[in-house]
Amino acid sequence: MVNLSTYRAKMASAVLSVCIVLFVPFAVASSSPVDVTNQLTPVNRASPSETYQSLIAGSERLEDAYTRYKTDKSFARLREVRYQFDRLRGLLDLSAVPSANRVKVGNAALTYLADILARLPPVDLTSVPGASASDKALPARWTIPGTDIQMARVEDGPNTGDYLITGESISNLAGYYDRVRTLPLQIPRQYVSFHKEHISATGPLIPGWITDRVPEALKVAYLDTPVWKIIAIAFVGLVMLGLSYGWTAIARSRGGQAGELRRLAWRLTIPVALLAIYFVTDWYVIAHINPAGHFATGESLLATAAFYTLVAWAVWIGCFLLAETAINAPRRAGNSLDAHLLRLSARIAAIGSVGGILVYGANEIGIPAYGLIAGIGVGGFALALAAQSTIENLIGGVALFVDRPFRIGDTIQFGDQRGSVEMVGTRSSRIRALDGTLITVPNSDLAKMKIVNFSARDKCLFVHTLALDVTSPTRQIRVLLPRLHSLIASHDLVEKSEGWPRVRCTGVAIGRLEVELRAYVSTAHYTQFLATQESLLLQVLGAVEEMEIKLAPAVVAATYESE
Repeated sequence: MVNLSTYRAKMASAVLSVCIVLFVPFAVASSSPVDVTNQLTPVNRASPSETYQSLIAGSERLEDAYTRYKTDKSFARLREVRYQFDRLRGLLDLSAVPSANRVKVGNAALTYLADILARLPPVDLTSVPGASASDKALPARWTIPGTDIQMARVEDGPNTGDYLITGESISNLAGYYDRVRTLPLQIPRQYVSFHKEHISATGPLIPGWITDRVPEALKVAYLDTPVWKIIAIAFVGLVMLGLSYGWTAIARSRGGQAGELRRLAWRLTIPVALLAIYFVTDWYVIAHINPAGHFATGESLLATAAFYTLVAWAVWIGCFLLAETAINAPRRAGNSLDAHLLRLSARIAAIGSVGGILVYGANEIGIPAYGLIAGIGVGGFALALAAQSTIENLIGGVALFVDRPFRIGDTIQFGDQRGSVEMVGTRSSRIRALDGTLITVPNSDLAKMKIVNFSARDKCLFVHTLALDVTSPTRQIRVLLPRLHSLIASHDLVEKSEGWPRVRCTGVAIGRLEVELRAYVSTAHYTQFLATQESLLLQVLGAVEEMEIKLAPAVVAATYESE
C-alpha cells in the first residue's frame, strides 16, 4: 500500500518543479560566437546519393550544434540548431503534411532518421544511384538498404527533379524507430537516442539544472512529449485564459457604457489583446517548453486555428469600426444614406475578408482550400436558389445606394403613397407616412417604382386660381392685376425672371372670372414655403378687399405641390 505522506510529497515536488520551470527569471541571452564549421555546406538532392549523403552529413552537423547548445543555452546557439533543422527539412517530402505542422513533423522525422540509420550497417556509398558521374539513368525511387525507407524523385512543384524522403516513409518512421531503438549503434554517435534528446530539449529561458530536478515520473513521454511539458503547457494555457477573460470583461464593461464608435473600439481591443497573449504564449511554449510528437502536432493545429479565428474576429470588428469612424466624421450625418451605404459596405467587406481568412486558415491546418471553396460554391449556389428573394432585395438595396434617388429624411412619393424615409436596410426600406404610420417596402419593389423626391427640389411652386365675381368692372380688374403682380414680386423669396411671377386672367366661367397666380418660391423647405404662401395669399385677399372687388361665390380649389 502506498504511503499517503510519501505520495503527497512526490506530488508537491512535481508541482513545485513545474512552477520553477515556468517562473524562473529569464536568463540573459549569451552573445558568444557560434563556432560552426562548414556553415555553407550544400544540401544536395539531385540524386539518391546526394540526398543520402546530405542526410548523413547534416545529421552530424545537427548533433554538433545541439551539443554546443546544451553546453551554452543561448539564443545564438538555439538559432544555429534551428538553422540546421531548417536545412535538413529540405530533404523531406512534407507536401502532404498541413503547413502548421511541417516544422514539428519534419524535425521529429529527422531525429528518427538519425537514430534509425545509426543502428544500421554503413551503406556502401558507391552503390547508391548517382554516386558515380557515369550514372545517367537514375531510378524514380531508391530504398535505403535494410529498411523500407524510400526516397523518390519529385515530378512536379517547386522541387521537381529532387530526390526526397517520401511522405509515406515519414509517416512510418515512428514505427521503424520503435523496432530498432534497443539495437546497438553501428555508427559512432554523440547520443544513444537523439530523438529522446530532441523531445526533452528546452529553450534558453528554462535552464538545464531546473529540468534535471524534474521527478523521473514526469519525464515519461506521453504522445511523444514528456508529461512535465504537458502539465507546464496546460498551466500556461490556464494563466493566459485567465488574462484573456479578465481583459474581455473589462472591455465589455467599458464598451457597454459608450457610444457606438467607442463600443466598437473597445470590442476591437478584445481580439487584439487575445492575439498579443497568443503570440507571447506561442513563443514561450514553442521556443522554450518545446513540445514534440503527436502532442505538438495537435497543439500546433489548435493554436493555428485559434490564431486565424482571432484574426478573423479582429478584421470583422475592424471593418465596422472603420465604417463608423467615417460615419462620425463632422461633415457626415450618422443617419444619412451614405451612412447606411458605409454600414452595408462594411458588412460585405467583413464577410468577404473573414471568409478568405478562415479558408486560408483551414488550408494551413490541413483542410484543402480548393475543396473547401468548391464546397462553399456548391452550397452557395443552393443557398442562392433558396434565398432568391432575399438576394433580389439585397441587390435592390445596393441599386438604391448607388443611384441615390433619395436620402434618409427625404419626403418622397412612391406609387400612390408619400412619406419620409427613415431607414434603408439590406432587405427593405422603412418610410414614415404623412399620417404617422410606418410603411416597410422591399428594396426590389422600391427600386422598380417611380420615385418623386420632394426634398430634392430647389424651389417650390406657388400656384392658385383667384375666382372673382363676373360682374366686377373691367376697369378695376385692369388695375388689380398689375397690383397683385407687384405685391407678389415684392416678396424676398419669390423668384424674379422673365415672365415670372405671373398674374393672368385665364378664363371666364358662369358667375366668375378666373385669375391665375403663379410664382416660384426660392426655398426647398416646405415649412418655409407654407409660411410664404400664407403671407402672399393674405396680401392678395387684402388687395382685393381694398379695391372692393367681390369674390365669386364658388372658389375653385387650389392645385399646388404639397407634401
